[in-house]
Amino acid sequence: MSLRARLTLFFAGIVIVPLVGAALLLQTLASRELQARNEAALHRGSAAAVALWREHVSAAGREVRHVAEDISETLGGVSSEQALSRVVAEAREEGALDFLVVVGADDRILASDLTPPRFASGLTELPARVLAGEAPPAGVVRARVNVLAGERTATVSGGFYADRGFARQISRAVALEVAVTGGGKILAASGPTPAGIASAQPGPYELQGNLRAYVTQVEGGGAGLVLVAPQFREGLGAAIWLVILGILLAASALGYLLARLIARPLQRLAEGAMAVAAGDLDAHLDTEGHGDVAQLADAFNSMTENLREYVGALERSRDELRRGLDRLGATLRSTHDLEGMLGVILDTAAVTLSARSGAVFLHSGSGRGLRLEVAHGYDAPPGSSLRVGEGIAGRAGSGVPMLVPSGIEASPSVPIEPRVETAIAVPLIRGERTMGVLALYGRTVPEPFEEDDLETLGAFAAQASVAIENVLLHQEAQRLSITDGLTGVWNRRYLQLTLTKEIERAQRFERPLSVLMIDIDRFKDVNDAYGHQVGDEVLVEVSRRTMSMVRGQIDSLARYGGEEFVVVLPETPPDGARVVADKILEVVRGSAFADDPGPGIPLTVSIGVASFPDDGRSADELLRAADLAMYRAKQAGRDRVEVAR
Repeated sequence: MSLRARLTLFFAGIVIVPLVGAALLLQTLASRELQARNEAALHRGSAAAVALWREHVSAAGREVRHVAEDISETLGGVSSEQALSRVVAEAREEGALDFLVVVGADDRILASDLTPPRFASGLTELPARVLAGEAPPAGVVRARVNVLAGERTATVSGGFYADRGFARQISRAVALEVAVTGGGKILAASGPTPAGIASAQPGPYELQGNLRAYVTQVEGGGAGLVLVAPQFREGLGAAIWLVILGILLAASALGYLLARLIARPLQRLAEGAMAVAAGDLDAHLDTEGHGDVAQLADAFNSMTENLREYVGALERSRDELRRGLDRLGATLRSTHDLEGMLGVILDTAAVTLSARSGAVFLHSGSGRGLRLEVAHGYDAPPGSSLRVGEGIAGRAGSGVPMLVPSGIEASPSVPIEPRVETAIAVPLIRGERTMGVLALYGRTVPEPFEEDDLETLGAFAAQASVAIENVLLHQEAQRLSITDGLTGVWNRRYLQLTLTKEIERAQRFERPLSVLMIDIDRFKDVNDAYGHQVGDEVLVEVSRRTMSMVRGQIDSLARYGGEEFVVVLPETPPDGARVVADKILEVVRGSAFADDPGPGIPLTVSIGVASFPDDGRSADELLRAADLAMYRAKQAGRDRVEVAR
């Protein structure tokens, strides 16, 4: 039997038969496991959603009781209905309620303040009379409190709409799509939901499109919640491992038989391959006999002959490759990607000199250390550093080319350099300034590095130094073009680019985004009283304090112009932006600004908050909304936060 026939037979036994059996078993286990996981996820989500609904009911009760206390004072005095309406509007906004209705003892509505709900299209808004009725309508979380003020009595009704925003809030909390139902209709939903599920009885359901749903009832007017989740497609845990173990056992047994049948003919091929790997390109195998093994021996002999010719061609092309380094150096001058360019420099040098590994170091800002920028062929975390004079690369960083082994004794190796018997390192010099080091460690050939290799690498490093300097100068010019020269934060040009990009990302992934417009109160008085130099110091300190209150790697702070600053807050909804703005207010007013000598300059800021997409869908619209909110804060007395909507 030929080798091909043997391999075909055992492949069928090892692979096909076990896989068919495993597939049949997994098909049975998959349906059971996936169904159980979906049921568990929907039950957990349902319990969490009902708990959140109850939390909103409790919150509505607390807020309405608090509001009722404020309204009782106005109701008990001699006030007009207009004054009562104003108190009701202020109380609803302060309590963050969606609606607030006051009904007198004669069942007459004394005052009301409603915000429009965001129910599903086609549903009408709820009038104050319905919201204050005996039974709350479906889709409304409501609380009622009776008020007794002197001889007057009234009932205060207030709460929240279970509208689209409410559904999305619960959806984010339980990680499932959520719909609010009532009267056989879907009142609001966080995403697409089949309409027929609105009138279903509580319990689990299977939907079209590989979806499952769970319907549950909640408190208040016959409202319900529908939770929708996709079918899980995860693995089956222990069952899969049992099947795989069976396959491995069967494959091991059959593989042992296969090895006994074909190991002897292949042993001679392995010995010849090891001889070639050790450098003996004259190795030759006998081709006696017939069949597949003899054909492999002939192919092996042809391969060694081709290798001998190929190695000779490589040796002849080595000088030509070195001559091409000058042309590569000229090409490197045209790129502005520092990391990519350093990688090309390192890879080219390693291939040219048959190096096993290498690294490129650049001088740090202090000039007393070398920072690892790129490494090849060994594990070294980027950003690691060593001192000048430390290790092979550190010695080269002082301006002295290093060759190991050589007449110059190298310092002991350091952790960020591999331990090798031969190495080479040259400084990257431009003019009289040493910018860094190009180092190669170990070789893929038996010979160590020589003086000729040192000269070759030095010539290449001279070309590479020009390219590196050009990129560093370009990066510095780019940095200066997008930063404010006084405060060091981003300038208005960079703000426009960043805000536009963040809006596109927020729209694509449906994520929140907010903007703060900050203006220093009475900054002109500071310039007039203390001079523009002190005013500049105040601007720098305001930017520093503001930066301490935002997320350095996520948020962006830019000087918008004069004494105005803008903070871009990705992944931040309006309530989160309000928290950040309050922190900035506190840190600015917390301590007086330096006036040496003097008691210090007390300052405050006014802040406007705008959020995407409610307050604007473009950079200009968001900035305009935040600016208008900031001016409202100014008009309301300064040292405060105003939200655009």
